[in-house]
Order: sequence, then structure tokens, then C-alpha cells
Amino acid sequence: MKKTMGTLKDRARAALKPLSGSLRTRVVLGLLLGVMVALWLTTLALMYFLKQEMLATLAAQQYSVVSLLANDIDRSVTERIRALEGVAATLDAKTMEQPARLDASVRGQTVLLTLFNWGVLVTDRKGTTLVSLPEAHGRQGVNYADVEAVRETLETGRTTVGAALLGKTTHQPVVPMIVPIRDGNGQVIGSLIGLTNLAASNFLDEIGANRFGRQGGYLITDPSQRIFIAATDKTRVMQPGPPVGVNPVYDRYIDGHEGSGVARSSRGVVELSSSRKVRSTGWLMQSVLPADEAFAPFYALRWRLLASALILSVLAAGMGWWWLRRELRPLGEAVDMLGAMRDGVIPRQPLPVRRDDEIGALAGAFNGLLQRLIEGEARAAEHSFNQRLRVIVSQIPGVVFQYRIGADGRHSLPFVSDAAREVWGLAPDGLAEDSEGFLVTLEGEDRVAFLASLFASACTLGPWHLECRIQHPRRGVRWMHMDGIPEAAADGSLTWQGFAMDITDAKDAESELRIAAATFETQEGIFITDAQTRIVRVNQAFTTMTGYTAREAIGQTPRLLRSGRHDAEFYGRLREGLARNGFWQGEIWNRRKSGEVFAEWVTISTVRDRSGEVTHYVAAFSDITEHKRAEEQIEQLAFYDPLTRLPNRRLFHDRFDQALAASARNNTRGALMFLDLDGFKGLNDQHGHVMGDALLAEVARRLTASVRETDTVARLGGDEFVVVLESLDEGRAAAAAHAGRVAEKLREALARPYLLVLPTGGAEVSHHCTASIGISLFNGHGESRDELLKQADIAMYRAKSAGRNAICFFGDHTASAPGSPEGCPQSAGSA
Repeated sequence: MKKTMGTLKDRARAALKPLSGSLRTRVVLGLLLGVMVALWLTTLALMYFLKQEMLATLAAQQYSVVSLLANDIDRSVTERIRALEGVAATLDAKTMEQPARLDASVRGQTVLLTLFNWGVLVTDRKGTTLVSLPEAHGRQGVNYADVEAVRETLETGRTTVGAALLGKTTHQPVVPMIVPIRDGNGQVIGSLIGLTNLAASNFLDEIGANRFGRQGGYLITDPSQRIFIAATDKTRVMQPGPPVGVNPVYDRYIDGHEGSGVARSSRGVVELSSSRKVRSTGWLMQSVLPADEAFAPFYALRWRLLASALILSVLAAGMGWWWLRRELRPLGEAVDMLGAMRDGVIPRQPLPVRRDDEIGALAGAFNGLLQRLIEGEARAAEHSFNQRLRVIVSQIPGVVFQYRIGADGRHSLPFVSDAAREVWGLAPDGLAEDSEGFLVTLEGEDRVAFLASLFASACTLGPWHLECRIQHPRRGVRWMHMDGIPEAAADGSLTWQGFAMDITDAKDAESELRIAAATFETQEGIFITDAQTRIVRVNQAFTTMTGYTAREAIGQTPRLLRSGRHDAEFYGRLREGLARNGFWQGEIWNRRKSGEVFAEWVTISTVRDRSGEVTHYVAAFSDITEHKRAEEQIEQLAFYDPLTRLPNRRLFHDRFDQALAASARNNTRGALMFLDLDGFKGLNDQHGHVMGDALLAEVARRLTASVRETDTVARLGGDEFVVVLESLDEGRAAAAAHAGRVAEKLREALARPYLLVLPTGGAEVSHHCTASIGISLFNGHGESRDELLKQADIAMYRAKSAGRNAICFFGDHTASAPGSPEGCPQSAGSA
């Protein structure tokens, strides 16, 4: 039995040996293996990158939605805080001391009960509730000083959004928003608290009611407590988040990371999540989506890709086997024919070339070898003749050569004189068999021209003349002049008896003359003077720019062009620079023949002879007048409002910073006025924005006419204007009185009726418009620019709240315009 098995194995090895030794088999198997590996690697890579792209796309979409929701929450919180701050600004120490008056003031602010579903509280400096709305919640007299957010506001005076907690009396989950109440001196005398009940309908409900996908949802997390304060799943509200270490992505969100990630949740579900911080509260707006739902399309596509790869593998294997057997068949036929020649069965003869590929190239190489054997004897005889000829022509300057194109199209230089070593930088012996060594020295275009001129001469058998460039190995690019006479041979070859000469020096001289002429007639104006600065030559551009012809300019000095804008000192510095450096460059204002003054950019160079003496001056100039005008237009667009021609926000900031610096340096006071037009929107709605623009332009004119030239009037945008008054009286009260008088003058100027006409014509429109003015005083750098703007803006809104067409100061000074509502208080307070 063992003997039989051994015999079968030997027979199997014998049968497989021819296959393993066959080039055809090895090529087929190797190619198929490469195709299979490439196909499956491509499939796996495609699946990987598809998953990554899908993950990136889903994460970007999810983060975009979360960002929009976070911005919406931030906007809602900011609106509520602003409403609280606006009401707190109306409460002063006197109101806080009168419970009935305080209760009426807060109760009248119905908007707060609309914004805060769990009501509002007013506490005193110690945190005890003075007013509680609605009264049914039983919070009157309760002390909230132990609440961290309330305590922080009372101690620091900062507006605070507190952590979610259970109410003391209602035991409901609430989020407090606390703003300080200040007296006239800016001291905190209490707090105004708005409460949002998370268990009742509130501004977060719309977000929590939505889902992300079919199974996903949204969460709002308080990172300070690590609890959920709103969620699509209501059972998770006020519930703690995953403990530290359970969900690493959630831990990163708590640490402040914003973005997306994939992790297994505390409930054991792999989820794609995104998180974005709500800036005003510090909450985290989050969205989660189970990975199974997120990647469901990818999982379905993955199985289709694997099935397609398997089908393609089978098809590639079959096609590759058939195609390679067909392509390699001519190689076997050539091997059989060469074996027959070797054994003398058939005479030596060219192999048939049936295809233009590697097999055809192999047959062509064999055929070329036969041809070379035949030509070898002819070249040997010719070589002996060339040796004798070389001795004769070695003394002739230039290169004597023979250039041949054989019957087979091969180019060669059968004879080249020894001068080729110097002129061409090539050894003559290396060119006898093939001219490629010479052709590679020709520059790209010159090689094409060389061959084209050869073929043109071959067609007519006429003389050959050519100028071309070669790349000399030691001397660089050299110009050659080549001449030759063609001779045709009986075997179909063609030989030129020729001569080559180096004409580089002559070409350089010719080129320098052309360059000098072209340079002089450039687009720049040029004039040349002698050592005594008399003009001896000008170009056409000089005449075009100045209007003076060559006849009018030659013999004159450059004073012919002087505009009178530069003094003697300027020209003295110019002459000193020329004498010291031999060169001067700069901007000069000159005058054309027509009398027009224009700006030039001038370059003047000194020309000296071999002994160092000055012989000439060369001046080149270009007209930069339009460039100067463009710079002025760019500056106008960058720093001025195009409608009113007043300084824009950017220039205003610069001038205001300078005013603050001057105030600090000179210890003087100044005032910043913030003006907002009353009823401007009605004009736009009734007559259109064009008529509104006409009103803004007239307002700018009246403001500018009503202040000093040293004061600044600027437009910040829309119907908002600012005025900066500098160098007011030293005392604060006197400065406030001065600023009040100017503000009253501005208010009266803006309150006068307007008669508006569109630039395009049409009916006149009569319009009455007033302005609300807020004023903030400053003295040096005690407060920043942004803080002063904020103060003036708050004072302006106080003026609007008082009934408009009024003037209010920020701080403890106010100037109310006659006829303004009596509700404008004596002090705008600190908001």
C-alpha cells in the first residue's frame, strides 16, 4: 500500500513539473494573485473610508443641529437676562425701601411673568424675599442667601445663571437667573431673580420634544452638577449623567470639549453623540443617536461590496487565464524558430514581427543584430579613410564633419575633426556610430529645427544652412553656424559634407545692441543727461507722459518739468544721494507741458567712465497719479461711511482711543453721546429705504454743523450715531452741564422738521423725527472704550424708555430735554 502511494505521488510531481517550470504558468498565477490582492484590498479600503466618511458626515450634521439649538437656547437665556437687567435698572434704593412701591413696580412688568414660568423674586441685600410673584408659591420672606448663585450675585454684583435645584417652598426643579439691583452709587442693594420650572412648560420644551432620527434624542446637561435638566426622554430630567469613567466621550464633554464622538453609553448602547456649550449658562446641548441606526445604510452597502468583489474575482481569474495564454503564444513560436536556426535546420533569417510589443521588440532586436553584422565590414573600411582625413583637417578652425542618414534612418557622424573637442565639447570617436551624443547637446527647439532643416535639404539635395544652440559641457550655451552639401549614395543613404563655426561672441554683441534699443523704448519714460544735467536723449514714453517732444527737451535741464511742489532742500537731498550712492529713487511731483501736475516714481542712476568720472545720468520714471488717487479712494472706503461721509465704526474706534489717551494725558474730561433716531423704521416702511437714506444724510449734516470741528461725529450703522466731545470742564458737574447743553442743542437740531427729496427727483416728503440720546462721561483710561460705549447705550435706552426725544446720563447726572417725558429719572443708574 505504501509503495502504491509513493508511486502516485511521484507521478503527480512529474505531471506538475512542466507546469511549475513554465513561464506562462508563473506569469498567469502571479498576475491573478496581484489582481486578487489589489481587488480585495481596494474593497476593504473602500468599506473603511466609506464608514469614516459616513461617520464624519453624520457627526457634522449632528453637531450643526446641536449648535443651532445651543445658539437658540443662548439667545433665549440672554433675552431673559436682559429683561431682568432692564427691570433691575428701574429699581433704586428709595423703591426698595417702600414695599408697596416695590411690589407695584415689579407687578407692572408683566413680561417677566411671561418669560419666567415660575415667577420672579426681589430680595434685599441679605437675600430675604421682599416681593414674590405669583404670591401662591409662598416665597415671601424666605431667605435665599444660602443658594450659591444668589450669594455670588449679592457679593460680586455679577449677573448669574444658577444651577438647577429644588425650590425651597415649591420643591420643584427650577433654574434661577439672578441680576443685581444697585443704588445710585453702584452698590448692590438686592437682587432680582427669575425662576424657570423645568417640570412645567418652559422655553426648553420645544427642544426636548424633538428627536434626532427615529431612536435618538436631545439632552441638556448641567456640567457643574453632572445632571440632565432637559431631555427628549422626560424620565431623565434632573437625573444624574453617567458616572466618571463609564462613558469617556461624555466625560470629555463635561470637561469642555465641543464636537462629536462614538462611545458605549451607560445603558450599554453604542451611540453617536455631539455636544455644544451654551455660552451664557455653561449648559451642554447634546444629541445622541444609536450607532445601529446611524450606520444602517453602510452595513447594507458593505454586503453588496463583498458580493461584488467575489464576482469580480471569479471573472478576473477566468479572463486573465485566457488572455495571458493568447498573448504569450507568439513567444513560443519565436523560441521554436530560433532553435531551428541554431540546429541548422533553416538558414539565418529575420524573425517575423507580428506585434508591436515586447515580443515584437525581441524579434526586432534579433533582426537588427543581423543587419549590424553586415554593416560592420563597411564601417571598418570607412574608419581607415577617416583617420587619414582627420590629420588633414585638424588644423582648420571650426569643425569639419560628415553627417549621414543611413538607408535605415540611423543618424551618425562618420567623420568629425578634432576641433569638436573644443567647439562642441565632445570626443569625435563617440559620434561615429550614432549622432545622439551630438543631438542631445542641442537646445529643445533647436533640435527640432536642426532635424527639420536636414530633411528640407534632403528633399531638394540643396545646400544646408543653419544657426542653432548647443549646451557645451564647460562653456554653457554656444551658438553654432553650420553649412553642408548633401550627397546621395546608391544604397539610399545621404551624407552631408559640412563645416561648423562658433558664432556666440557675434550673437552676444548683436543681442546687446537689440536689448539696449528695446530697453530704451520701454513703457517707462526715460531721459539721459550729460554730466552738466543737460538732456541729450529722451524716448517716446517721455514725450507721451510729459507732452514735450525730443526737439523741445534736448538741450534743456530737468528743471523744465518742475511743478514747484518741492523746495530747494528736497533737490539738495536728491543730489547728495546721487553723489554718495550713485543712485536715487523716490516720488516726485512734476508738471506736463499742458500745465497738469502729476506724480512720478523716478529712478536716477549715475554713469561713470573707466576712470570713475561722471559722464551721464539716466532717469527712468513712471506715472503713478492714478495709483495715488486709488490709494485715496481706498482710504475713504476703509474709514468713512459711504452714505453720510461720516467716520465709520473703525475710524471712530481709533479717534475715541485717541480721545481717551488725550484725556488721560491732559487730565481733562470728555463725553460720549449715543444717539438713536425715534420712528426711523416708520419712514422706511412708508417711503422706502432710499428716503430713509436721505434722512440719515440730513441727520449727519445737522450733527456735524452742531458741534466743534475738534469733536467727532460717527455713524455706527443703521440709525445709530455717536458724538465724542473732548476738553470739557475739569469738574464732573461742570463737564456734565456742558455735555447736557451740547446734547440739548443736538436734540433740538434733530427735532426740526425734515423736507426730504430723492436724488432722482419726485415729490417732496415732510417728516418729523426726534432722537433719544444717552451720555457717558469719561476721564482718561479709567474705563475701557467698550465699557463707555455700553454705558452710553444703556443711557440711550433709558431715554427711549422714558418716552423718547429725551436725554439721559449714565451714572449720577442727567439732562432731560424740555418737553421730554417726566418719567426720565434723575440718574440712569448702573445696569
